[in-house]
Amino acid sequence: MIDTAIVRSLRVIESIAAIPRVASTNLIARRIVGECIENELSLPQAMILAGEQFAGRGRNDRSWSSPAGKGIYATTLLTRPASELQVLPLAMANAVASYLRETYAIDARIKWPNDVLVSGRKIAGILIEARLLEDRAYLLIGIGVNVEPVQDAARPNAVSIRELTERDFGGIEIATRAFIEHFDEHLSRPFDRDEVLTSWRSLCVHQPGDPIQCVLAERTVSGRWSHIDEHGRAVLDTSDGPLAVSAGDLILGP
Repeated sequence: MIDTAIVRSLRVIESIAAIPRVASTNLIARRIVGECIENELSLPQAMILAGEQFAGRGRNDRSWSSPAGKGIYATTLLTRPASELQVLPLAMANAVASYLRETYAIDARIKWPNDVLVSGRKIAGILIEARLLEDRAYLLIGIGVNVEPVQDAARPNAVSIRELTERDFGGIEIATRAFIEHFDEHLSRPFDRDEVLTSWRSLCVHQPGDPIQCVLAERTVSGRWSHIDEHGRAVLDTSDGPLAVSAGDLILGP
């Protein structure tokens, strides 16, 4: 596991908890947020790292395979202005994609809103939960990055850093340390909505006209990719006209 003394060099993250094995880092973070709100305490700006998760979850409660020594499994606790929430998923995807690109020269791209892919294969996922208190958002930012290859029938479309980079790799601990430092540096930058949107657009896998299916709560809509709007919503061209999607799963066409 990572040496938590790294925190002395960080600017935003104030503490790191490294746990060898846990059900889910987001579950622990959820309890901390609940306790802080119930007792009117400040939320620690902290990161919870797990060597292994046995009940990891992604978006829409999908399981996230998290075997020991194979990936970075982290949840970061943050307090941010509620006004940042709309495009925060895009900002976090930018951070993860740039970590892979700058550290390992991997051509990481983003599928809306924040799945990180390489040549159509998933290398990282992000799950964000938020509790609002007046004009502040108490955030749980769960991130999983595939570092070492995993033979898992449950995720046949996955790929890892080890399989993609030509740079000197160094192993899981070095990859985790580089991730913490990069993520903290990204969090320390002033929040700029236009910059987030511009960066996301430059990294997205979608091209105008690409066929898309969008799975909403009760229906599936077919259309073609148009763009993301100023609120970070995916805009699809459908037979009924433009459709702005704030929450849903996109299925890429052939």
